[in-house]
Amino acid sequence: MIRFLGLTLALTLAASQAFAHAHLKTASPAPGATVAPPAEILLEFTQELEVKLSSIAVRDGQGRSVAAGAAEVVPGDRKALKLRLKAIAPGTYTVEWAATSVDTHRVTGDYRFTVRP
Repeated sequence: MIRFLGLTLALTLAASQAFAHAHLKTASPAPGATVAPPAEILLEFTQELEVKLSSIAVRDGQGRSVAAGAAEVVPGDRKALKLRLKAIAPGTYTVEWAATSVDTHRVTGDYRFTVRP
């Protein structure tokens, strides 16, 4: 019985550590989407973010940035991060993001979307 309780406690602690990270919940444009040229990227996470430690970069097929400024938290929603974009041409774009939750856990990721002609 003590072994079972110990194992249960260990699994519970491991699960709570996994949920402590700010994971990507939704993205616009969505990963793999084909869209009209977007004016911004909007990423929503599962936890509140430290904006100074979180970022979004968007690059064209040649690796050039198409950002029109720095990423910022959406007013009134510290779980959402947005990045305004320059006018972009048809092609494939890569979104690279880093999110640091208010408890300082950092998670990174990337995805691609396509702008149709």
